Amino acid sequence: MVWLILVIVGFVGGTVGSLMGLGGGIIVVPSLLLLASLSLIDITPQVAVGSSLVIMIVTGFSATIAYVKQKKVDYKSGLLFFCASGPVRLLVLG
Repeated sequence: MVWLILVIVGFVGGTVGSLMGLGGGIIVVPSLLLLASLSLIDITPQVAVGSSLVIMIVTGFSATIAYVKQKKVDYKSGLLFFCASGPVRLLVLG
């Protein structure tokens, strides 16, 4: 039962968030915390944020694949942005 609730929240959050350009976090995290406060699921705020992050990664990856198939990706700009932000992320995470 809990997994079904989580799948529904993730699907709705990912779909609505990607359609509106908000990311799923603005829908998923509050929904999970609301369900936790109602004692329907046992989840901590840290797990809710982590779950939202996974949903946003999957949504972003699927959107990237769709844009590559439509040939709408500017690889030169993407490489430039990665070169500027990649090392910073490695410093923060490493």
